Amino acid sequence: MADGEVADAVVRVDWTEHQRRLACGLTAVTDLHALDRLLTFPLHELVSWPDLTPDDARVLKALPEGAVEFTETGVRRVFAPAADVDVVIARASRWQTGLRKAAAFAPFARRVLLLPRAPRALHSRLWEADMLGVGVRIGTLTEFDEVLPPAPWKRRFVKAAGWRFRERAYAAWRSAQPTQCERPALVSPRP
Repeated sequence: MADGEVADAVVRVDWTEHQRRLACGLTAVTDLHALDRLLTFPLHELVSWPDLTPDDARVLKALPEGAVEFTETGVRRVFAPAADVDVVIARASRWQTGLRKAAAFAPFARRVLLLPRAPRALHSRLWEADMLGVGVRIGTLTEFDEVLPPAPWKRRFVKAAGWRFRERAYAAWRSAQPTQCERPALVSPRP
């Protein structure tokens, strides 16, 4: 979800972090203030208690179990992003609505507008999508013609909003899984 928009996404899961979270019962953390604070702590490095502000200590103690480890001498962040989003697919039936929906995800991933059928004068409209870096596909999620590939995307900043986006994607992925305990088995076709 970005700017209130909802879309499909191709999510890549970090299996090590996923298994760690399963073991300690931790799901997604989507509180923006908590994620912003966690970003100030190095992963797996001990930060001593005297180096923490009272607000740091308050926020860290309020986190769910499994996000940080507390010791007598300090605190260690063990919480890392469990998922990445390779591409966001914004489905829409109208060009402008879909383009606006896809554009909302610009800070987070490559974006594709998926239309069920080509609008009139599609090729004269593609410049707009190209300028925004939004790819265009015509068809369904599984069967489509790509008329414009999405622009490459690169994470330029590490911000709490981006981490929250990834946490929301991870939460959506987990809720869609039939069982959340193991890596999905590879299925080979029958001979």
